[in-house]
Amino acid sequence: MTRPPLSRRVSGLSALELAQLLRTAQAVGAIDIALGIPPGTPPSAAVAGAVEALRSGHHQYSDPAGLLALREQVAADLLATRGAQVDPESEITITCGATEGTMMALLAVTDPGDEVILLDPAFETYFGTVELCGAVARRVALRNPGWRLDIAALRAAISPRTRAIVVNTPHNPTGRSFDATELNAIIGLCCEYGLTCITDEVYERFIYDGRPHVSPLTLPGASAHSIVLGSLSKTLSMSGWRIGYCLADPEVTAALRKVHQRTTIGASTPLQHGAAASTASWWNDVDEVKQFQHRRDEMANSLDQMGFEVSVPEGGWFILAGTEGLGVPSDELAARLVTSAGVLVAPGTAFFAERAEGRRWIRTTFVRDHELTVEALERMRKLLG
Repeated sequence: MTRPPLSRRVSGLSALELAQLLRTAQAVGAIDIALGIPPGTPPSAAVAGAVEALRSGHHQYSDPAGLLALREQVAADLLATRGAQVDPESEITITCGATEGTMMALLAVTDPGDEVILLDPAFETYFGTVELCGAVARRVALRNPGWRLDIAALRAAISPRTRAIVVNTPHNPTGRSFDATELNAIIGLCCEYGLTCITDEVYERFIYDGRPHVSPLTLPGASAHSIVLGSLSKTLSMSGWRIGYCLADPEVTAALRKVHQRTTIGASTPLQHGAAASTASWWNDVDEVKQFQHRRDEMANSLDQMGFEVSVPEGGWFILAGTEGLGVPSDELAARLVTSAGVLVAPGTAFFAERAEGRRWIRTTFVRDHELTVEALERMRKLLG
C-alpha cells in the first residue's frame, strides 16, 4: 500500500529548535533561561472571571470577532496607554494568540509566490509561517553593533512580488525597540510600494530606560498600510490562554475576520470573559518593568564578565549574546551547558537565516525566577571559568 505524500509546505518545515531544547532540559532537570515563559500568574480577577463564565454556562461559540466587552477593553487600553483611537466594532479582532494573528495577517495580504520581508535575526516561527502561507521569505539583516535597521538594504530587498514587511518591536531575540525614524521609514516604503507592515508588538509593555514604544498605530499615514498584532500572554501572564488581537482598518479587518473564521473560528469564550474581567490589571505595571530592567542589567553584566559579547536590550525579555570571544559555537555551547552545568540557553541558530551566523550567538531570558536565574548564571560562570 502506497502511503499518501505529505504536502511540500509541511515536508520542508523542521521542528522548532526551542521545543526540542525544552524536552532535553526537562529530561535532565536543567534551569531554563532560554524560553520566555511569563513569570507569575494571571490577575486574580481574570481567573475569577473565567471560572464564573464556565459556571454561568458560557461554553459555546461566541462572536468570531471576539467578545465585544474584550474588544472594548483592548480599545480602552490602547487609548489610555498610547493615545490611539481604535474602533472595537470594526478594527479589532480577538485571536488565538499573536501566532494565529501572524498567520491571519499573512494569509490576508499575500498569495502563493508573493514575497514577505523578514528582519534577520527573527522570532523562530516567522519563517515557517510565511512558508505555510505559500509565500517566500526574504531576509534583511539588522546592522550590528546595535542591531539597527538598514533602510537601504530594506529598500533593495523589495521586488515586484513583495507584499509585506514583518517587524517585531520590541524585537525577539535582539531586544531592539525600533525608534520613530526606523518605523516611519518602513511605513514610507510601504506607502511608496503598496506594501503592508505587519508589526508584532507582544512585548510593547516591556521597554526600558524611559524609551517610548513606537507603533504604526500612532504614525501618520500608517493606517491603510499596517496590521498590528498584540497579545495578553505577556501583559497578563497568561500565555496558555492563547488570547491575542489584530488591529487594522475596517477593510483589512474584514479580510482578517474571513481568515479567522476559517482557521480557529474564535478564541475560547470563557477565557475571553476572564480577560475582559481583568480591567484594572491592564495598565502598565511600572514596578514590574523596573524589576525586569534591573534583572536585565544583572544578566548583561554577568554575561559580559564571562566573555560574551553583549548588546543591552532596549525592550522585551531577552539578551542575544555573542560567543565568538569564547571560541565555542553556540549550538555546541548550549549542549555543553545543558549536560555539564544543567542550564538551558537557546542557540542563535533558531533565529538566523544562515546557520553559521546563528552559531555565533545564544539567547537568554532575564524574566524567569530570579533566584534560579542567579544560580544558572553562576553555573555558567563555573563551567566557562
